[in-house]
Order: sequence, then C-alpha cells, then structure tokens
Amino acid sequence: MLNARQKKFAEYYAQSGNAEQAAVKAGYSEKYARGNAHKIVANSGVAEYIRELTEKAKDERILTAKDRQVMLSDIAKDGENEAADRIRAIDTLNKMTGEYLSRVEVNGSLTAQTEKLDELVKQMRSDE
Repeated sequence: MLNARQKKFAEYYAQSGNAEQAAVKAGYSEKYARGNAHKIVANSGVAEYIRELTEKAKDERILTAKDRQVMLSDIAKDGENEAADRIRAIDTLNKMTGEYLSRVEVNGSLTAQTEKLDELVKQMRSDE
C-alpha cells in the first residue's frame, strides 16, 4: 500500500514525467529528491500506480463511438461547413452505423471441397 506522499509523487510524475520535480511537489526535500527520485519511481507499488494513472489518462483521451458520431453529426448539420465536408461526415456516419450494404459475388465451384468432406466423413464412419 502506498503512503500519501508516494501517491502524490506518482500523480505528479504521471503528469510531468519528471521524477525530481514530482518528488519535491509531493513533499520530499530537494536534497532527497535529487538523489533518490529514481528509487521512488522504481518502487513496485509506485510504478504500478503510475501505470494505472497513465492508462486511465490514455483511456480518457480516446473518443468513444458515440463521441465520434456526435462530432460527425455536428459537422454534417452545420451549414457553415463546406458541402464536401458535410458529405464526408455523413458518409463516415453511414459506414459506422452499417447503412451501406456490401455485396459479394462468388464465382467458382465447391464440388472439390464437398468431395473431400464426404471422403473424410466416410473414413470417420469406417473407423467406428
């Protein structure tokens, strides 16, 4: 478990990436911070908390699908935007929500594969 000063250190370090400054802001003396900040970072509990904070910050920066849809909808509805930008926003929204159908044409024969499958089934039955 981290003490309050270690927790503050990790929070400041996650924000700035500077161990010495984070140590001083967290309440360590400047002398101690100068010589030992790297040891605080290396503490397994502190390092894990820094990783958690960093991941949380990354997650908060990522737009959800709903956020992206709202932004694209705003662009599409805004008459101040160029028509091409509005059309691109609508097109992207349509792709996101599956409005377009994809058609796939298949040419060829499946007989060779079904013959192999039939052969395997016969082999399995004869093994029983």
